Amino acid sequence: MPSTGEICQQSGVYKCTTHPTQEIPLSKGERFPPCANGGGHGATWILIYST
Repeated sequence: MPSTGEICQQSGVYKCTTHPTQEIPLSKGERFPPCANGGGHGATWILIYST
């Protein structure tokens, strides 16, 4: 599972594993952001569906 700061390898919608209500769209080549619900701390993301 990718973490904050890593490069996205597959475009899609990702969900934060710590705060599962937070979902973000991310394109291949973009960096994974910190979790907005976690006060800007690092997060681990899981792909919900690819686009």
